[in-house]
Amino acid sequence: MRIRRGAQRGLLLPLLLVTGACQITWREPVIEPVNTNRFFDAELAPTCDAAEQVVQALGLALEDVQREDTACLLDTKFSVFPDEGDDPIDHLKSVAMVGAGGFIGGRYTLTVTTRDVRNGGTRVRVSTRIEGYVNEEFGYQVLRSNGLLERSIFDAIGVKLGADPVQAR
Repeated sequence: MRIRRGAQRGLLLPLLLVTGACQITWREPVIEPVNTNRFFDAELAPTCDAAEQVVQALGLALEDVQREDTACLLDTKFSVFPDEGDDPIDHLKSVAMVGAGGFIGGRYTLTVTTRDVRNGGTRVRVSTRIEGYVNEEFGYQVLRSNGLLERSIFDAIGVKLGADPVQAR
């Protein structure tokens, strides 16, 4: 069987397209989500008071405080990582996954929500928004928290309440 030259080129092109589509890709390791909930064997009012004291002890200014019968919400204003003494980028790297970003500063805000749970006790949720500053053109970029800030707040709330967190109910 004899294949003409033009036909050979026609067979080669699909073969090249198929082999070019088979590339090795490297996957990043799976990042476990940060557990931002803890349960305490305490009533709502003292738990909310403890959370507010912890936030204020960190030197964070409260932007919004809402207290209801079954829930409490604390929202802070943005706080800039300190410029003096330690390098602010070291602070940013210690609390967020920064990757290869060329950040020159950072800031964060917290939201602490406390709710009654059905079988007694309270659930505390800490949400952290961390942003790294790149430059005037790109501004602030949202970063993923590594959970350090959240854990330290849960620990401090536990100390104020005199109780460790318990398993979910």
